[in-house]
Amino acid sequence: MNPDRFYYEIGPAFSFYHSVTANPEGFDIHMHRSYEMLYFVSGDATYHIEGQTYRMEPGDLVFTNTRELHKIIFYSDEPYERKFIQFKPEFILGLQIDGFNPLAVFENRKPGHNNKINAEDVRAYKIDSYIEAMHRYAKGGTPIDNAMIKATLIQMLAAVNQVFHDKYRGDETLGVPNAKINAILAYINENLNQRITLDELEMAFFINKYHLCHIFRQNTGFSILEYISYKRIMKAKEMLAEGQSATEVAAQVGYSDYSTFFRAFKNIVGVSPNKYKKKTRERGQ
Repeated sequence: MNPDRFYYEIGPAFSFYHSVTANPEGFDIHMHRSYEMLYFVSGDATYHIEGQTYRMEPGDLVFTNTRELHKIIFYSDEPYERKFIQFKPEFILGLQIDGFNPLAVFENRKPGHNNKINAEDVRAYKIDSYIEAMHRYAKGGTPIDNAMIKATLIQMLAAVNQVFHDKYRGDETLGVPNAKINAILAYINENLNQRITLDELEMAFFINKYHLCHIFRQNTGFSILEYISYKRIMKAKEMLAEGQSATEVAAQVGYSDYSTFFRAFKNIVGVSPNKYKKKTRERGQ
């Protein structure tokens, strides 16, 4: 066992991960099929989530839902240590209370906004203690430990939602917003079914396309074409899971020919559109 890595899962619906990475090199743009909460222990890093920039400090907590593209950039060789939890809604099925939605903090936000809880508030609301407790239970690995993990997770979600409600709701200053970039992101997300080119963005936003490419990457961590491609494929995955045909989906997410859509989908998802559709339908049965 690698002493710098610890991984524990409870079926396909929950996992806990702790690792220390020496000389980190960054992670490419990605998203998860589960909700994620990442506790940043140490490192020299910035998270880019859906156009917002979060400079990380030890003790910060960052969280993403299943539709938010994100990546991490490192600025030095300082070791990167983190603990993170990934879970699916079914893991806490039956633990919801009328009037309280544990997933509200993941879903009731603009994409990329308010994804981080600062270390001071993590400590004040005892979120760090819940993470440490789950780490202890994960090391135990017994059925009773698994039950305690589930109970602790719902407490942690209650605390995360509480701090979000008390301090961060409606606060747009936690990330580093750029009005022009936010407008471009909104335009892209509203027009994924249309052809979007750099020339069109240049005309729509009155900004030189080369300068636009520079400030877009500078502010989001993504290239424009990279962002558009990933967002289209994300939308395609949702539509395929709903049962639409691959050819219909290709046209509805802005691809003029199926072969281009097929290559982009397989490159990002790892399987063909039809194979993905078949897998999601099998899981739903």
